[in-house]
Amino acid sequence: MPSLEITIRIATLKDINLIHSFIAQKAEFDGFIQPLQLSIEQLQRTLFTDSPLAEVLLAEVKQTAVGFALIYPTFSSFLAQATLWIDDLFVLPDMRHQGVGTALIEEIAEIAKIRNYGRIEWTVATRNTLAINFYKKQGAQILDNLRLCRVVV
Repeated sequence: MPSLEITIRIATLKDINLIHSFIAQKAEFDGFIQPLQLSIEQLQRTLFTDSPLAEVLLAEVKQTAVGFALIYPTFSSFLAQATLWIDDLFVLPDMRHQGVGTALIEEIAEIAKIRNYGRIEWTVATRNTLAINFYKKQGAQILDNLRLCRVVV
């Protein structure tokens, strides 16, 4: 089976509807049962301004988006260095197991190196064993001794 030619690019404002759709699909995949709170306008205000809060990478095959990652910088006091957080990473179901997720992770790692970030971090659902195994194959260390904490304001 020939390998896919996968292109990774940074999303632009013209991709905003696509980004919204990918986020909705990821939420559905993750079992998020509440209605999504985000709007196209909110995405535009937070992603496509002079000081964006995050950026989106799109994975394309034959100029069609088949996956995305939403990333932003954070900070580690233990490293005294910026780190890169992956908030979302999603590949369309029919494009999984074809190198798209790997291409996204590799691009994120390259961005982290170029920007001199100390590490890359993200969460994964404990029930998502396929993703956990994929991330381990990418060299990720799965930390069992930490839990995500959340306060809604």
